[in-house]
Amino acid sequence: MTVVAIGRTSSDLDQVAQETGACPFVLDVRDPAAVEEVFGRIAVEHGVPDLLVNNAAISGGSGLTWDVAQETWWEVLEINVRGTYLCSRVVLAPMMARGSGRIINLSSGAATFPVGLDNDGTLTSAYMASKAAVNRFTEALAGECFAAGVRVFAMSPGMVKTDMTADVFADLWDDEDTWTPMDKSLDLITDLDSGMLDQLSGRYFRAAIDDWRSIATRADEVIALDTNVLRLTDLP
Repeated sequence: MTVVAIGRTSSDLDQVAQETGACPFVLDVRDPAAVEEVFGRIAVEHGVPDLLVNNAAISGGSGLTWDVAQETWWEVLEINVRGTYLCSRVVLAPMMARGSGRIINLSSGAATFPVGLDNDGTLTSAYMASKAAVNRFTEALAGECFAAGVRVFAMSPGMVKTDMTADVFADLWDDEDTWTPMDKSLDLITDLDSGMLDQLSGRYFRAAIDDWRSIATRADEVIALDTNVLRLTDLP
């Protein structure tokens, strides 16, 4: 099995390659021409991907909508949403032609958690909007390519210690109860890639909270109740 790692900075990629053996490719996912070129090279050198994990994202820091620079606000959408779209788009044709493939889009609890009337901008409106968009994009795309054998999922890794969360949640850094071990995400990705949850393509799973192996055994119930998706709740 060949693992390919994609990122904007060669120094970070070199470290990943040394630690994991992944094949590094430098790419800014906002650039459509670069996405086409890099994924073309990947296809030539390593073949059509069996699994694409869209993990590229930024938070945009913290700040109220009117205080965040326009360029910063929009950059969050460009990376988190447009990047996910561009990378998914470029692998879909060869995956569908082969009749198989899986795409996992990294979302966040920020897509769904309640936002109170005292929101202090710890997470920007751009970040929350981008992750809600990723969930809906995932569901729409899954419906489009299901018949062609491609499965698409959204997942939240929970609160994982990264450079991005260090900026936003510095005051919680030493509170171990806040954080989700990276192994949880790796387990969920492995099980999604195994086909265990293929019947639930288009849905959203949370590494920190969900018992996804139990959910897999209740797929018919999930579909009937329409859970693990963004929906409006009506008054009874």
